[in-house]
Amino acid sequence: MNQKRNTLMANKFEFQIRVYIEDTDAGGIVYHANHIRYMERTRTEWLRASGIDHYWHQRDYNFVVHKIALKYIRPIMMDDMITVTASVVSCKASSFVLQQNIYRGEIMLASGEVELACLNAELRPRRLPDEIRDLILKELEQA
Repeated sequence: MNQKRNTLMANKFEFQIRVYIEDTDAGGIVYHANHIRYMERTRTEWLRASGIDHYWHQRDYNFVVHKIALKYIRPIMMDDMITVTASVVSCKASSFVLQQNIYRGEIMLASGEVELACLNAELRPRRLPDEIRDLILKELEQA
């Protein structure tokens, strides 16, 4: 998968991904589970673009997908250049929700909502780290 560019705007992060044959089935249509991979990659790049690049080098907490809902609207095809977005919807003490969409140009291909929970090193719920909570609340203020 080739990533071309990413853009951080007021409560909307955009990340471009090129679709390769390895992402598709025999008919050249992106396999359904890869939509979730594209969204995961976009969430990772959103944190990195927001200055939270140390997340991968610490052991105090982890984020896990608590809930995900995904609606497939139109197929994604081999060689498409897609844009995956992430926007903060809500925030609780130990979790937050993102709206994530996948586009080809202006055409929406898939839409999803992902709730991420924060776990401590013992894999129990914990409060969001202050810098991440501050980032999320700032994003919500800009919505």
